This record gives sequence, structure tokens and C-alpha cells, in this order.
Amino acid sequence: MKKTYKYAVVGLLFLFLAGCEDFLDKREDSGGLTEEAVYSSYESIRGFLDQVYPKLEAYNTFEGADDGKNQRTYVGVMADEMSATYNKTVFAKFFSGSWLTTDKAANVTEIGNGNNTPIGKALPAIRIVNRVIANIDKVPLTGEQRNEILGQAYFYRAWFYFNVIKRYGGMPILDVLFAGGDDDIPRVTYHESSAWMVGDIDQAISMLPDTWPDNQYGRPTKLAALAFKEMALLYDASPLMQNDLNSVQIKSYDQERAKAAAKAAWAAITYMKQNEAKTGVRLATADEYMNLFWFPDTELKRVETIWWRRRIPSDSDRSKTARAFWLYADMTGGTGSESFAISCPTLNAVNMYERKGADGIYYPINDTRSGYKFDPEHAFIDRDPRFYNNILIPGDTWGTYASGKPYYIRLWRGCTAYNNYGSSKHTNGRQLSGFMCRKFLWPEANYRHDQTLGTTKPFLQKIAQTVFIRATQLYLDFAEASFEATGSATAKVEDCGMSAEEALNTIRNRIGVTDIPSDIVSDPEKFREAYRRERGVELMFENHRWWDVRRWMIMHTLFNEPYPIKGVYFDPVGSYEDSADGKSGTRPASFTYTVFDMEKEIRGFSNMRNYWYPLPQHDVDALHNLQQNPGW
Repeated sequence: MKKTYKYAVVGLLFLFLAGCEDFLDKREDSGGLTEEAVYSSYESIRGFLDQVYPKLEAYNTFEGADDGKNQRTYVGVMADEMSATYNKTVFAKFFSGSWLTTDKAANVTEIGNGNNTPIGKALPAIRIVNRVIANIDKVPLTGEQRNEILGQAYFYRAWFYFNVIKRYGGMPILDVLFAGGDDDIPRVTYHESSAWMVGDIDQAISMLPDTWPDNQYGRPTKLAALAFKEMALLYDASPLMQNDLNSVQIKSYDQERAKAAAKAAWAAITYMKQNEAKTGVRLATADEYMNLFWFPDTELKRVETIWWRRRIPSDSDRSKTARAFWLYADMTGGTGSESFAISCPTLNAVNMYERKGADGIYYPINDTRSGYKFDPEHAFIDRDPRFYNNILIPGDTWGTYASGKPYYIRLWRGCTAYNNYGSSKHTNGRQLSGFMCRKFLWPEANYRHDQTLGTTKPFLQKIAQTVFIRATQLYLDFAEASFEATGSATAKVEDCGMSAEEALNTIRNRIGVTDIPSDIVSDPEKFREAYRRERGVELMFENHRWWDVRRWMIMHTLFNEPYPIKGVYFDPVGSYEDSADGKSGTRPASFTYTVFDMEKEIRGFSNMRNYWYPLPQHDVDALHNLQQNPGW
């Protein structure tokens, strides 16, 4: 017989639902303060609420044991954007698709329910928020202070709840503090969960300020809430979310929900434009775009940042981020696991970038008008400018050696930097894709640039914040919602001043890409491919792709091959210098290219059950009303 536990310290729901009246007196959430002290002032209640902020994901920064213990593997590997070289990546279980496990050691991955995962952090955060909302009247506050506290509380509750339902589907409504014995409540559908969550977001929109003082930047704003609302509504309109709790079937968009998402996105875009002088948020120019994703410590954020986790990593974490996520061993000056861990863009991702045809118009590479051929004269020439902002290929110049001589990306077969990966105990035969991520790097982040700085200092000049929503996404979300609501790229949803075509061209034009060709605009199937490709390119490596391929319900076809992830062997043509001391080196005259299957990069997500995460079985067994997801 199932039991309802009065209190439990682990488990998916128990992390939040378990009740304990002396929670504030004894649990760490109160920072050792009594309940009376927590509710004594604006500063104390804000400090209590601020404990949820560190529970936000920080996927763009290596934080050791934090954030699911990703251990030197970037979240971009979850779908088809990246491959991983580190042989102990905790995503190994994740890649298999066999996610339901009782192995506690495995439960530190993205799928698991350990306390370092996004889910493990979300549920305790919601509990803190619910205490604030339930007890706000105990605190002596001005009207403005009350709005600031409640606006953040409603925003956080919605945000953390969103992180749960986008993984599991509809869940119980978590709007009260539960006492022992009343926590065995049923799940509701995704639509019901979303409707309640959007109600919280609306509350946040009505209460949050336009901006915060500089020393408070990073807190959610009105624009962040508007952007979050349109994102949440777009998810609610998406094919996966049209399923109930009992089945996972291929569905279509809900047109009325898509219309609501389009209107919400237009409202966010309008607000952003009207309040640029206050918020400083707008679309970046082409020049600004080139360093949109890293910046000096003296600056707070970039112009496109709407909702992000503000954090200045320690020197150690910052150095590890560059060494573990983005740089190969020759560029780090190290020999350990961080140096041999690198998350490499895949050919799958590279193929999303369009190519400029002879007529000056950009086309998908599978369009003959693009002139694309897989050879050195065409493959990586005249590609979408974002390719050169996001991707490095073997032979590209990247900074200099200390001598001032150019440093070349040394990921071609046969050179020492490449060969070292094949023999390293840290990789155990995992493969390099041939590509390197440039998006979060600057040329001087290279140990070879100045070896007198040691193995840490070259990586400390800039920081990469975890950005959840930026201005570009508003246009991409709008384009998708508008098209799926109307079935047309050129039609306009009522009260919206833009079509899906215009929204995409806005994003393309600002970086120097031409308008979408008219024959693609007029073909619904081709336009759907176009907005999804545009989203893949613009938001590449920003923790969107995994959620998109699931909500679109294309994952089972995307990963239906035994080895769906592809790489490229770059083989040198001509001689080159491969300096033994690592202080100089040349590149060959050219390369030949060969596509290969990345056999270590399995993606066992072709089963329909993988669209929703499984609930931990011990929770399902313990509760009468907690329904397991289909197929698990």
C-alpha cells in the first residue's frame, strides 16, 4: 500500500510539499533567524526572499559542485548543438534516454532529482516564496516596498515552477504552504499548470519596477515579467503541451493559445521600445553583437539582456569555465581534466547557418541557390555572419603567441593538439567534432597569448553571465507564435503591428543577413523550417535548443539514427610547424573535409516517452495521487 509521508527531506515533491511549523526557526532557509526577525522589516523579508536567487541556474559558469554537477560539460550537449570530450560527464546516463533510475549517484544529472539540479533547487525555492506571500502582512512595509517584494515573489514562483513543468508536464498547483498530511495532491494538465503560473506572472507585471538601481541589477523587472509571460504562453501553445497526463502523441499547435502568445510577445516588444531610455534594453547593433556574450567586470550587462542571473564568478570559477567548457588543452596550458574537457559545436549545428548565393541573398545550405558545396572553396565561405561570431574552425587565426606570431586553431588531424585528445585518459576515446565555440570567448583567452601570466590570468578579463531571456528572443517567439496562430508568414495577429516574416527579418537584417526569400515566405512548411532554423542560429548554445526540439515534438525524428551527431575531420594539405614547446606554430596551406559519425555521441531520445522526464519512482510509490508520466 502507498503511504503519505508527513515529512521527507528528499524526493521530487517532498522537497517542497513537506510541512514543518518550526521551519523558520530551524531550517537553513531562514539563515538562523527567528520567524519574528524575518518578518520584522523590509530588509529582513527581502533578505529571506533573496535566498532563492542562488537557486537560479548558472549554466554559463562552471561552479564546481553547483548546477547539477555538470562536471566540465556544457548544457549545449543535451540536444544536437554540441558534443562532449570529457569521459566522466554526468550526462552519460542522460544520453542513453534510460532516465528512470534508483541510483542516487546518477541523480546529479539534469534528469535527476538531487539537490544540485534545477528541479532540486526549484522546489525549495517555491517553498520560500510561498512563506513570503503567506506572511507578507506581518511585515511593516510601504506600498512600494510591498509591491517590490510581492512582485519578485510571484515572478520567482512562476519561474521556478516553469522549470519544473517544462520537464515533467502538468504538476500539482503549489500555491499554499502544506502541512504534514495534506501534501498528496493530484497533478493537473500542462494547460492548467500554465494558467495558474501565468496568473502569477501577471501579478508580477503589475508590481515590478521598470528598473532597479545599479547595485540591485539582476532582480526581475517589469520587462522581464512581460518577456517571461510571452515565453510561457508560447510553450503552452506548443505541440507537446497539447497532451494530457495519459498520453504522448504528435500534436499540432493550439492556434488560440498561439494567438495569445503573439499578443503577449508584441506587448513585450512594444514596452521594450517605449522604455529603452529607462531600461537600456534594445536590439544590439551589428558591432555590439560581436561581444554580446562577454564583457568587462566594470559593466553590468549587455544591451539585449532582459532576464539573467547576475553573478561575478571567482577567479577560480572563471578560469575553470573557459578551460572546461570552451578551450582545448593546448590553449589552456594545463594537463588535467579541465584542460581536456571541451564542448564542441557539431556539424548538425554548423549546418543551420545559411550561405550567401551568387545573387547576394542568403539561403539554407540545402538550397541550390546558396552555392554550397562541402569543400574548402564553399563550405565555410560566405556563411551567415553569426557563424563567424559563434564558431571557430581549424586554421582560423585566434589571438597570438607571446612572440606576436598568429595562433591558429589547432584541431586538424595529425597535429599534436588534436592527437593528445586521442591518448588522454580524460577523454577515453571521445571524439573532437572539428569545431570550437567562439561565442563566449575573446582571442586573448588563450594561454599561448602570454605564458608569463600562468594558466589562470588569461581567462579573467571578461565574464559570461547566464542569460535566460534577451531582446532577440521576443522577436523569435513572436514570429513563431504569429505564424502558428495564422498559418501565414505575412498575416498579422489582431492588435499586433508586425508579421512573422517582418519579425524574423528584423533579427536577420541587424546582423547583415538578407530578408527571407519570398518563395520560402509563401510556403508554410518552408517558413516553419526557416523560423526554427533562425531560432537555432540566433540562440545557439544559450540553453534553448533542448527545450525547443521537445516542445516542437521533432526530437524522435532528429535522433532516429544510431549515431545522429556528426563531426568533420579536417585533414591538412601541405606542411606546417607543430612546435614542441607550444610557443609558435604555423598552419597548413589548406584542408580536406570528411564527415564522420560521432559514435560516442549517442542520443537515445527516439522513444516517445523521452518527451517528458520521468517522476522519481519512489515519489510515485509513496503518494496516492502522483501520476507517473506515460511510458515510464
